[in-house]
Amino acid sequence: MTGRWQMMVALGLCVALFSANWTALHAAQEAISRDLHLTPAAGVWLVYVYPAALLAVSIPVKGRLSVLLLGLGAFGLTSAASAFAANGVMLIGCRAAQGLAAAIVLRAGFELAREHFRGTELWPALVIPVALAVPAQIAGPVIGGVVTEFLSFRWVFLINVPLIVVAMALIALFTPRRAPAPA
Repeated sequence: MTGRWQMMVALGLCVALFSANWTALHAAQEAISRDLHLTPAAGVWLVYVYPAALLAVSIPVKGRLSVLLLGLGAFGLTSAASAFAANGVMLIGCRAAQGLAAAIVLRAGFELAREHFRGTELWPALVIPVALAVPAQIAGPVIGGVVTEFLSFRWVFLINVPLIVVAMALIALFTPRRAPAPA
């Protein structure tokens, strides 16, 4: 497996993390609402502001690898900020920022894939992140429920931080510095 395929696996792990993060709050929402005194409407915002912010994936990006690493760093920082949010408004704002950071990573990752995979190789390469995202999205509520039950809802966000550090290292390590020569 060449570096570019390993890059796609690392990007797939990022997509899996974003997917699990999206759905983990469904299980943690009740605890968050109770601890932060959220209204029912604020609880809905808490869950759905993240996927709404992911719509920013349509925004074009330049400087693919550096932007991707910046987006991952922003996701890690907003995860930490979410864990220490003092109130619902702050947490909802952090979730929106997480969604934007994830959108930046997804867009930059797609552009990296387009740069390193040409022709008939592109779609098989893009299957890797999708194949990892689907089970992660399904596992998200289980993860969120277990973490919330035995630790605290705040750990649903804190566990992202070391995972993001690992993802940044893998992306930086495996992303080829030059695109392959055109065939």
